[in-house]
Amino acid sequence: MAREQTLLDRIAACGDLRRGRIEPSASENLDALMESVRRNLARLLNSRHGMSEALPDYGLPAMNDLTIGSGDYVRRVEEAIRVAVDKYEPRLRRVRVSRVQDEERQTLSFRVDAVLVSQTGEHRVWYQTVVTGAGEFEVSD
Repeated sequence: MAREQTLLDRIAACGDLRRGRIEPSASENLDALMESVRRNLARLLNSRHGMSEALPDYGLPAMNDLTIGSGDYVRRVEEAIRVAVDKYEPRLRRVRVSRVQDEERQTLSFRVDAVLVSQTGEHRVWYQTVVTGAGEFEVSD
């Protein structure tokens, strides 16, 4: 697969090479690949439609747009996340998004389940997202 690492990851790796730090490429290191995907998901989910002139639908719709005339806000957010990940994270396939109940923290949390495709094969992965009080998505694996 040609897209093991994002462009930003490859640029950062070039800087590491100049500083004498050589690490396995993401295609050789599943943990590095998962971390690259996690960073890309965080960028994607924290972007809003219209922020990029080149890709006007990159990211998620404004959260206010998802609540207008809807009694099913959570379902709309799940679907928006799934559509964005399907379109803009080509290393993930068969993406499913579901809400995670967190009674203790009372936060809006989602789990992204998918298949990560790499040169070494397919791997089942999941990422946890939490919407912070500032409206930003924190993504962990």
